[in-house]
Amino acid sequence: MSERVTLYIDGREVQANKGDNLLKVARENGFDIPGLCFYEKISRTGDCRLCMVKIEGRPGLVPSCLTLVDAGMKVTAFDDELEATRKMLADVLLSEHNDDCITCDKDGDCGLQDLAYRYDLDTPKRNFPPVWKEITQVEDSTSPVLWYNSSKCIKCERCAKACLEVQGKGVLSLAHRGILSFVVAGTGSWSGSECDGCGECVQACPVGALVEKPVYGMRVKKKDIAKRVQTTCPYCGVGCQLELWIKDNKILKVKGANGLPNDGATCVKGRFGLDFVQRPDRLKNPLIKKDGQFAEVSWDEALDYVAKKLADTKAKHGSDAIAGLCSARSTNEENYVFQKFFRAGIGTNNIDHCARL
Repeated sequence: MSERVTLYIDGREVQANKGDNLLKVARENGFDIPGLCFYEKISRTGDCRLCMVKIEGRPGLVPSCLTLVDAGMKVTAFDDELEATRKMLADVLLSEHNDDCITCDKDGDCGLQDLAYRYDLDTPKRNFPPVWKEITQVEDSTSPVLWYNSSKCIKCERCAKACLEVQGKGVLSLAHRGILSFVVAGTGSWSGSECDGCGECVQACPVGALVEKPVYGMRVKKKDIAKRVQTTCPYCGVGCQLELWIKDNKILKVKGANGLPNDGATCVKGRFGLDFVQRPDRLKNPLIKKDGQFAEVSWDEALDYVAKKLADTKAKHGSDAIAGLCSARSTNEENYVFQKFFRAGIGTNNIDHCARL
């Protein structure tokens, strides 16, 4: 069991496990320290420096995202010097960032936009010129599911680390150095890389550098969504939790929901493959072919029909004349009951599953 220690943040006593991340502990205790490169699911980089704090006994300003909690630690999270430093750093980031917020998909859901509001950094009040306009920009729209625009990239590396450490792919990296750097997928275009389109990089991006293509019919902003619904992914038996963004009773966006078993991650099917829900040709009622044409029937009629056909086939040809195919879109429990019905009820092992994992 982890050792519990006491530390002090802005004079307030705080309890935490020894070795916990200082920024995480501070935020959990109500200290809203800013930070754009911090992402709980990946290792720390300390790139943005916005989370700088003062720690008694240590020289200068210390990045809290790279600092581990220790007993007796005395931390200053907010004072005039720290806030001035954070405002200056946010100002620099904004000067390197295409701030056309109105047309950006991340408008209302952007970490840098939040900082601009927090530190009152409207365009006339900024101290640094928009240097992003002088830099050659890189755009890549060759992926079937996402866009990349380097003019909005803050080089935080969250996307590359999420690709490697969360999804285990390691497709993304930064090319060049400093303000000229940009994200690349492999050595060529996004479509020619080993990216499988899971979208973890999009979910990790705190700004609008990586955004999803409108795979569900239209571009969507967080502020336009009527409601968000947590549900279970219908594809395989893992049971990943998803957050659906809904408007007018239609799915417009899918994000991985935090918690077990997927901890916010999804595969390409879970994030981009739920368009079948809204397809007009989706089967919503049982059909039985009558006089060469499919006709809608009630569930009772359909189940009676299937039961009679199974019983007649077994009586005439034996149990092994029957086979069953179960679906990865069903739960593990449903698939268990299905195979139990075939093996114990019908008396055959002729059963298969569509998944090949």
